[in-house]
Amino acid sequence: MQKPILLISLFFTIFFSACNTQQGKETRSADSTIAGTVVADTIIYPVNVLNPDSADEWATRRLKNVNHQKLTDLLFESVYEGKATALDYYTREPVSTEKLREMEASGKFDRNQMTQLQFEETWQIDPSEGKMIKEVQSVLLAWPVFDSKGNFQAYQAGFVIEFQK
Repeated sequence: MQKPILLISLFFTIFFSACNTQQGKETRSADSTIAGTVVADTIIYPVNVLNPDSADEWATRRLKNVNHQKLTDLLFESVYEGKATALDYYTREPVSTEKLREMEASGKFDRNQMTQLQFEETWQIDPSEGKMIKEVQSVLLAWPVFDSKGNFQAYQAGFVIEFQK
């Protein structure tokens, strides 16, 4: 039983060490002492952080440990405190904190209804340390759109939060 595990471990070590594509450059993050090989620069993917369909038991189970309120508050506050920048999703132009506060007050960006995040990240792997590092560059906040009968239709892009480098 130990031989298959050893062979699999050896395979992944060789595989990750051999990644020598344009993205496979060695890097060292300025904020950490972890060195790694970039395997995704940039990857974009969505993650639901609130279940818009109460009948979807799997989504409820997956999200049971997400502190939605804290997550949303921290994202908004990072912009309001000037630690991150809000950008218009379509134009990538900065959105002032005053404008964002107005949109939030109007109900357009109701924190309690923010359902999905779309991450832009860089991924690094350091096989010698057995570590994977994911660096978030930005995150799009999105809200659900429902039809007149209350059925979920799609996600509407809100705004992008670009984190400081």
